[in-house]
Amino acid sequence: MITVATARRWLAIAVFPALLLQPARPAFARQGTASTADSTAAPQPDREADPIAAPVLLGGDPIIWIMAGAGPYTPHVRADRISERLKSISRDRSISNPTVTVTENEGSSELRAGTRLLMVVTQQDARAIGMARGLLAAEYGRELEAAIRSERLRYAPATLMRSGIYGVVATLALVVSIWIVYRITRPVRSWIDRRWRQHGSLRVQQAEIVSAERIGQTIDLIVRGVRAVVILLLVDIYLTYTLGLFPWTRAVSRSLVGYVVTPFRAAGSAFLSYLPKLLFVIVIAGIIYVAIRLVTLFFNQVKHERIVFANFPPEWADPTNKIVRILLIAFGLVVAFPYLPASDSPAFAGVSVFMGVLFSLASSSALSNMIAGIVLTYTGAFRLGDRVKVGDSFGDIIETSLLATRVRTIKNEDITIPNSLVLGTSILNYTRASKTLGLILHTSVTIGYDAPWRQIHDLLIGAALATPGILKEPKPFVWQTALNDFYVTYEINAYTQSPREMIDTYAALHARIQDEFYAAGVEIMSPHFTAIRDGNTVAIPDAFRGVEYRAPAFRVESTAANPNAR
Repeated sequence: MITVATARRWLAIAVFPALLLQPARPAFARQGTASTADSTAAPQPDREADPIAAPVLLGGDPIIWIMAGAGPYTPHVRADRISERLKSISRDRSISNPTVTVTENEGSSELRAGTRLLMVVTQQDARAIGMARGLLAAEYGRELEAAIRSERLRYAPATLMRSGIYGVVATLALVVSIWIVYRITRPVRSWIDRRWRQHGSLRVQQAEIVSAERIGQTIDLIVRGVRAVVILLLVDIYLTYTLGLFPWTRAVSRSLVGYVVTPFRAAGSAFLSYLPKLLFVIVIAGIIYVAIRLVTLFFNQVKHERIVFANFPPEWADPTNKIVRILLIAFGLVVAFPYLPASDSPAFAGVSVFMGVLFSLASSSALSNMIAGIVLTYTGAFRLGDRVKVGDSFGDIIETSLLATRVRTIKNEDITIPNSLVLGTSILNYTRASKTLGLILHTSVTIGYDAPWRQIHDLLIGAALATPGILKEPKPFVWQTALNDFYVTYEINAYTQSPREMIDTYAALHARIQDEFYAAGVEIMSPHFTAIRDGNTVAIPDAFRGVEYRAPAFRVESTAANPNAR
């Protein structure tokens, strides 16, 4: 047989989810608004406006709600006193018949159980509820009497025995439910693991963003988390129901419900109150996103020279696009900052100031590098692919950013140079004028005074014209850069349009100079060369000396034939 108390308990559990987001509502409250006379009446300063309702509790359950105070007593004080009387009467076995009677007494109604006073219903109570005082007192009497009988029934041996049986059944149901949860989640985890292993890792073109193993581990962790939350909810429902079966622990069961309901209610209320600001943040984010897309589209057109400006080279498009994107994002953050969650709280302000100071102290070098990167971009010192010499680093520019510049040397060594250092040193660019004026490659040789300078000019120019990569026009030319004590310094200058092959071109040019000079019989001597060379073999390879060549011998002369000899 199902008692009234059991039916009410199951009904409360059934409507539990619906009550999570519902505020407490006093009993017998009017569904409509107050009467026209009350709503249009002038406010009275000595009257409490909209008093807070207080529940009358018995065993942790609200029985009725007190809406109005009485004299110096607030609704909460009245509700606490009524709760104490109700608890005392329900446990007083001397009152065998807990029938609640209503006695009218000079504008108020007294509710008594036997001779014990339970409460007094005043005209203010009736006005706050919106019904006649007599009807309200009768309704209160029925509710209080039913609560007393139900509370006494909970302590009956038969009820306690039945509650114990229900507790055992609930415990078995909890164990079975947890077992079912585990039986469901295990095949789900196995199925997810197989599916992701079939699909493989998450890739963008050839780059692996997230491996299949990592994705499987993340999804497995999510499934485990969901399972833990479900088990916690089952345990909470079990404890709430089981502790509510016994009168000694019913108040604790209500506390457990509060522990679960309060965070969800607070989070739901905070989310609902934040929705207007969230919509504003979403609108700002959408506008900034569209603006970034339009700016990117515009600078892509500039980069591919579909849109041309006289003083804006195409190579400025990418860095300018990055700078404008950063400015747009910063502008969006500034506009959206007042609408962020807890942006006006002192804690948020303190954290913001701390992060600002920390960023200022830690980013001085980064900021200088960013400014140097912007200056380098718009001064046009170099572009991607240029052959340059930055300080002691010689190679090709392979990457430029706001913080650093990367150079790949001819030995395939990647050198990362902070932009502040790049801006503070000299930059030698071999590529910038090579397509228009041509890059001049130059090298020097030192030849003795016994060789005719016109012949040396012809030999050097011929060697340059025979070198791969050297342009025929403009024609190579020779400078005599120094007349030294024992030799003349000749510098050959030749044009090329392939600066990235300049090392190979230099090597080929030096080889051709040697071949041309050997073929013409001209020695390329060391810098200090004296005229005393009788008996010395000429410094030319054997293949260029000729078959009849013989090293000259020393000339010996007699000094006796010389009258001036000493």
